Amino acid sequence: LRDNVMEYGELADLIHEYNATVINNRLAYDEYRGKSHDDLKNAYQDLADQMYESSDRLLDSVNEDQPGYGAAAAQAALSRVQAEQNQDLADAQNEDGAIKKLEYERAEAELVQQAQTKMISYWQKEAARPSLEAACALAESQYEAASLRAGAGMLSQAELLAAGEKAESARAALHTNEKEQDALRGELCVLLGWAHDASPEIRPVPIPTEEELAGICLEEDLERAEAVNYVQRANEGRLKYTSAGGNQREIMEKRIAAGAQNIRADVSAKHRLLEQAREQYSQAQMEWELAESQMASAGMQQELGMISVNQYREKQAESAGKKAAFDQAGLSLRQAFEDYIWSVNGLAAAE
Repeated sequence: LRDNVMEYGELADLIHEYNATVINNRLAYDEYRGKSHDDLKNAYQDLADQMYESSDRLLDSVNEDQPGYGAAAAQAALSRVQAEQNQDLADAQNEDGAIKKLEYERAEAELVQQAQTKMISYWQKEAARPSLEAACALAESQYEAASLRAGAGMLSQAELLAAGEKAESARAALHTNEKEQDALRGELCVLLGWAHDASPEIRPVPIPTEEELAGICLEEDLERAEAVNYVQRANEGRLKYTSAGGNQREIMEKRIAAGAQNIRADVSAKHRLLEQAREQYSQAQMEWELAESQMASAGMQQELGMISVNQYREKQAESAGKKAAFDQAGLSLRQAFEDYIWSVNGLAAAE
């Protein structure tokens, strides 16, 4: 991992080793490692007892006639409030070290998912660049032609102005794309342990293979998603420590029952989106191949003088746009694939 390269397949390892939140969570978990429900409950109870004692000592140390009584009384009241808050936490404590571990693992998984999404977005911006550059070149060429025609009295000032605005809009779109891509680079750097202004090489995101897609079995994945979901497992653990017969236990039981339904619904929805992305990718490939064929034909026509340079550039821009759409569809397929895989592997929306 200690190179100046971001690779899609290394994102999980980079997050685990270098992300500041994950590192802090590991340090925090050291306090909970191996602790039982009673350990955590007693810790909150001890804090509550200390706050109660502190409040009593402050009030015993002064009386109403002494200077500073108001400040002491205010501090005693604050300690009392803190004591009551910790007492509530102790009374409601329904976690142990294992549940805390699940929470930290879920946080790390969500950060990996976030890094994947940002890298996909970064390459979507890169895929859009050639199309935006082609559109910019075409708009500027059309503006130059419009200027010549306006100078010869063949075009109105309003039409010339419209051509100029189209060229300016194309340049602005290209500039916005570059700014957004630079912002994504900075965000990725911070997530993965580089400085915000670092310049690591960002390797391309691989498109899912047919073998990966063919290996998906929805029925099996639904079962797995429910079994490994971080939120569901944590709630099932909390249920063990929730008093029987009370409102809180009923609420937790309903939450777990609803969670099972929510998880299956989320995985099924992600599967439908994945299938749609797969179809869109195939359609985008066919449209790009057709546009490439039309551009090649237009190139021969332009050499024979059958069409103008600007007409050929229109075909170039159209082909570049279809290529960008194809590349972006591939990246959207990767995003849909990852969204589905993460929902199966613990991050489906249980609540």
